[in-house]
Amino acid sequence: MNYSLRACSARNNLTTAAAAMLLLSGCASMDIPERQPVTLEQIVALAKEGKDAVSIIKDIKESRTTYDVMASQYAKLSRDGVPDQVLDFMQYGQLMSAERQGRRNAYDDLWFSGRSGWGYGGLWQPRAYFVYVNGRPHTRYW
Repeated sequence: MNYSLRACSARNNLTTAAAAMLLLSGCASMDIPERQPVTLEQIVALAKEGKDAVSIIKDIKESRTTYDVMASQYAKLSRDGVPDQVLDFMQYGQLMSAERQGRRNAYDDLWFSGRSGWGYGGLWQPRAYFVYVNGRPHTRYW
């Protein structure tokens, strides 16, 4: 038997395992802390503390929070002292979220079943979807 070949193979396996552990340990040390979402109560508290609209919007952007807020809640937030710029930013994020969902739905509608089986595009034109801005529908096509 050729023991030198077997020793070389074991050495290669050990080297490969050490390199894999070294690479994976680097991933564990790159832990990015997750930022908690900014709640509506926190926004009201920040506004009552006297923080300006730009810094509140910065906090919302950093936390990557999108709000699904009803019109009555916007009115209550306004009465509680939240600046109009913050409310406009929150509504814009809500509209962008609705538009992204509309694009996803329109993309799903592009798939069709024809004579040659399932396919994409060609036989079917994209369907319009609507995004309501200030009470008026804006037609978008995907």
